[in-house]
Amino acid sequence: MKILIKIEEYLPDSQQIVVRFCSSQSEKSIDEIEPLAIDLDKLDLFDTELFLESLTVHGQGVIERYEQLQYGEDIENGPLDITKLLGKTIERKKFPRKKQLIPMRRVKL
Repeated sequence: MKILIKIEEYLPDSQQIVVRFCSSQSEKSIDEIEPLAIDLDKLDLFDTELFLESLTVHGQGVIERYEQLQYGEDIENGPLDITKLLGKTIERKKFPRKKQLIPMRRVKL
């Protein structure tokens, strides 16, 4: 996955940059994505390549969180607790109509 980065603004007083991150495969344009302010002390400022690499690593996390909200979260199996599912967007595969899961606790052979 390639990441698109657009630095919108440099704020020298607060040592921050305003950045937009987007996946190259995103349906939205990078200009439609909400910009974020990032502190420069969280990035590597030695040279341009290291700066962009650290910015890319930071952007990967942002894009992954955005995609989870966009497409749904992975839910681990375990005892049912509906309160843990409240407010989450969950994505599941569609089952064919004639196929469904059969709940079973034990299989004896």
